[in-house]
Amino acid sequence: MTKPTRITLRQIAERAGVSTGTVSMVLNSNPLVAAATRGRVQGVIQELGYVYDRGAAQLRKKRTNIVGASICNLLNPYFAEIAVGIEAALEERGHVLVLGNSGESVARQGRFVDTLREYNVEGVLMMPAVGTPRSHALRFAEWRLPVVMVSRYVSGVETDYAGSDNRLGSVLATRHLIELGHRRIAYVGVNRRTTTGRDRVAGYRQVLRDAALAVPPAFLVECDASREAGFAAIQALIRLPDPPTAVVCFNDLLAFGVMLGLRHLGQEPGRDCSVVGGDDVAEAALWLPPLTTVAVDTQALGRAAGRILVERLAAPGTPVQRFVLPPRLVVRSSCGPARIMQSRRSLPHRGGGA
Repeated sequence: MTKPTRITLRQIAERAGVSTGTVSMVLNSNPLVAAATRGRVQGVIQELGYVYDRGAAQLRKKRTNIVGASICNLLNPYFAEIAVGIEAALEERGHVLVLGNSGESVARQGRFVDTLREYNVEGVLMMPAVGTPRSHALRFAEWRLPVVMVSRYVSGVETDYAGSDNRLGSVLATRHLIELGHRRIAYVGVNRRTTTGRDRVAGYRQVLRDAALAVPPAFLVECDASREAGFAAIQALIRLPDPPTAVVCFNDLLAFGVMLGLRHLGQEPGRDCSVVGGDDVAEAALWLPPLTTVAVDTQALGRAAGRILVERLAAPGTPVQRFVLPPRLVVRSSCGPARIMQSRRSLPHRGGGA
């Protein structure tokens, strides 16, 4: 007599169009699974005649296959793209992702992490909110809960990390502007409350220091990383007695705002003032003119973060991993030679400016 073929979780998952982690959650009556998904999985289980060996499962190490990810700002396409890469990596490895958006609120981030613990998540991927204190990051070690910091990290706390070389990115951007002949280069988006902010402005300062170029205090604009902040910043900079001919922006969102602000003043980005962004979100190539920016492979970054967490779950005692992607400068039309811009500079006096 032929022995019946054993039905596997993978077969159920493929038939139902879900991950093996989702099948496991349905079998364990996890409330996080949507009703429609639960019904579809249960229908496949019944159709295939699968019998869950709960006794054997209890003898194995108890696992939920749930992983949490706290995203600092899902409205920013850069972080959203990283989250997509994280989800893809975890899905491939049979884990279910529970996503939370802190909106740059430390308190909201803390509440989400506490909720994750209630559901017995196996690990957490965290993009720390602005101002996240060391005490919040140290709690993961106290809880013995694996954590991977993504894009940003918390200084003084040793954890797995996946990110980009932010300092190098600003070095590439600033050097490019100097090679174009610019000597008055401003920086928009100073933010000392995140490691990304500190690293990026440090790269800018390093290049200007090496080139023996002064940085007037007014050229360092501290502001939020938003279009609105970039719009306001460039209008103040252009009205200085000796304005910059080029601007390095912390990220692309700020650069978009700077370009809009220049146009509001009758200035043309790339002709009257060069603009460089950071992150190379999809929108950057579609702007007029297209934005020169520092590109980060967000999908690769997210996938690396997910992989590192899965490896940490499998081998808790291994050394801490630091995955740092090298950025690359993508040159487009938002930058031009300083000599051309200086000869064409004229600032019309318009009423109603910001």
